[in-house]
Amino acid sequence: MSSRRTVETGTGRKLASASLFLIGTLATFGTVAGFFGATWWGFDRTADWRFPFLTVLLVVAIVYGFVFRRAISAVFLLAAIVNAALLAPMWLSSQDEVASGARIRVVSLDAGDSPSNRAEVLAWIDSTEADVALLHRATGDWEGTLADGDAPYRIVPVPVADDAHGSPVVLVRHTTTAAPRLPISGADFSVDVSNGEMTLTIIGLAIPAPGSATQADRRIERFTAVNAAIRQIEGPVVIAGNLDATRWSYAFRLLSEELTNSEDGFGYAATWPSFDWPLIGDYTGIPVDHALYKGAITVPYRLVGPDLGPAHRPILFDVSPSGG
Repeated sequence: MSSRRTVETGTGRKLASASLFLIGTLATFGTVAGFFGATWWGFDRTADWRFPFLTVLLVVAIVYGFVFRRAISAVFLLAAIVNAALLAPMWLSSQDEVASGARIRVVSLDAGDSPSNRAEVLAWIDSTEADVALLHRATGDWEGTLADGDAPYRIVPVPVADDAHGSPVVLVRHTTTAAPRLPISGADFSVDVSNGEMTLTIIGLAIPAPGSATQADRRIERFTAVNAAIRQIEGPVVIAGNLDATRWSYAFRLLSEELTNSEDGFGYAATWPSFDWPLIGDYTGIPVDHALYKGAITVPYRLVGPDLGPAHRPILFDVSPSGG
């Protein structure tokens, strides 16, 4: 009997060791593959999972090292450290100091999956006192939603690019002025807004993650074109939306070149999927909704909003004159 138990225990240990080794190897491969996003779009998508890779690799390295005492755990630990180094700027970087109390508060939400709870979404936007709300890939009758409620917003009719995904809706508070612009190359729409204290050009873009080489090439074309166009615009500019890419991907770096990331200094807060696991909270999922900017502005306040129904959670951020 004891001999049989010993065999079963030995088999169980081997199975557990093999399973951990497989999980750690896959996470390590994903960690390395993310650096080669320029060679294949599939590798680029693995770069989005830096935080999950870090978590998995730490657990595997600790368990493998203490329970099985295998030197391979050092490789998993090294891969975890690589991911940690890439994540660090989200906490260690910072935004410039503000020059004054002026601000424009912006909400950006991929609203494509919630045609039935527009009133609840609008109520939350109103509760944040946002000056501008960008509803990407919106569906349903938002004009009717505004008419049925008492939220102090109006819809600004912005020209939308032919290759935009869905129909964006731009809500502007009654105390804010807005002037639509023709969409810049690669973007969905653009609008100039002012609240009497400052003026800002806001560009919207929502583009799904590629599922083929053709889609990946088109996304790179659009990201590159948007970045080039933004750098030609005089004055402060913000681009916000669901980019379906994280700051670690090759495609995202093409868009964000010479732009400042509003995530810097605010830590890790996932926007997709919209739900949170208990205890993990904001660390569930990956941060694929962004706000990037250039010019004499800064972002002193930023947060990820609650689950409002769509697959993505909203981001809310303040734009203020920079003192740096």
